[in-house]
Amino acid sequence: RMTTARPFRCADLFKFNNINLDVLTETYSMSFYLEYMAKWPDYFLKLEAPHGQMMGYVMGKAEGHAELWHGHVTAVTVAPEYRRLGLARTLMNHLERVSEDIYD
Repeated sequence: RMTTARPFRCADLFKFNNINLDVLTETYSMSFYLEYMAKWPDYFLKLEAPHGQMMGYVMGKAEGHAELWHGHVTAVTVAPEYRRLGLARTLMNHLERVSEDIYD
């Protein structure tokens, strides 16, 4: 299976119903997603299937003060039809890399 990781963009807010309408996924207001995209774009990543359908996403932020910064996971979710493939691990690895390489 081929998966492509891409930055989450504003237009993606109209394409993630297959993920966000799942009962296990917490859904936020449009302004909440837009704030995260504006403030912490490196922490907002989506995974796409070869035909373009979103498979999952992670959104997080940097928290802390002075030299004590860390990454915070706000949401990590995978569409039901793509679960049990290790995609959440891929998303979390991205968040960890961003925390260490950009905000550390």
